[in-house]
Amino acid sequence: FFSLSLFLSGKAQFSDISQPDSFQAVKLGDKVIISCFISNSARNRVWYKLTTERKLQLVASVDTMFNEIKFEKQFRHFSAISYSTNSHLIISRTAREDTGTYYCGVMKLQDVQFGQGTFLMIKGAKMISDYVVKQPQSHSAQSGDPVTLRCSVQFYQCDAEHTSVTWLKNSDHSAPEMIYTSGNHNSSCHTVSGESTCVYNLLMRNLSYEDAGVYHCVVTACGQILFGNGTRIKIHNAALNKSLDVSPGVTALILSNVIFGVVTLVLVWKLCKNHKKVANTDPVIYAAVTSVPRISSCQSAPVKHDTDMVIYSGVKCSQRD
Repeated sequence: FFSLSLFLSGKAQFSDISQPDSFQAVKLGDKVIISCFISNSARNRVWYKLTTERKLQLVASVDTMFNEIKFEKQFRHFSAISYSTNSHLIISRTAREDTGTYYCGVMKLQDVQFGQGTFLMIKGAKMISDYVVKQPQSHSAQSGDPVTLRCSVQFYQCDAEHTSVTWLKNSDHSAPEMIYTSGNHNSSCHTVSGESTCVYNLLMRNLSYEDAGVYHCVVTACGQILFGNGTRIKIHNAALNKSLDVSPGVTALILSNVIFGVVTLVLVWKLCKNHKKVANTDPVIYAAVTSVPRISSCQSAPVKHDTDMVIYSGVKCSQRD
């Protein structure tokens, strides 16, 4: 992977500079506006272009105080609009060589802050009729696994030896990145009846969630730039998938434990319910009363005997002085 800050020793702060479009594709000769929004009113601003050949080029320098915009010689067909909170780059009529990644930057003393970058792709009419670029639509992999991306290119009027391939990663959560391969040793080509077909491979090892995104192969052939439709890489968590892969025996054991727990809870609930029902009933206690002789100091009272039995529900005894 490549970062523009490695060239300029700048410090990228994406929160201050926003380039909302990470990828734009227009037809050859069309007008295009590359937008950039800045949260502060910095005076000095710059635009840089990173070509598909890995060359860094200064496009324009902007001085907002004096409203001056200076373009480099090869970018005289460009224009720009710069206000306090934005700096937009405009190409009124695009050319093939305008393909590349454009970075909006702000200069603060010796520090340069850049946006996420916008990759601009110029589609020419000949690219459809003379060349065919094919890529698989998607590829699923687990974190930590390797994956090989493939890009198949058919050439009708161009020698396969005069081609080179780079890869563009486009993600919703990070800036577009160019991946450069060393030569074409990772490709295989064959020619039949004047038609050449080459397959270019990109091997990626030890995948992580940061590698998820859409990968486009960018083929430079005989002065033209071909752009693949892109392959989306989806990363899955291997540990999570393994934990979800449960054998039938383990599933049956878990289910039996759940059923046992539910039955236990029902039995406990019924026992508690019956216990509360018994506790809420008012108890009636019956006791038989027998005659006990009193001590001599107490006055005797006549006792009336009756054949009928008397039942008392309570007895209260008090002692006289």
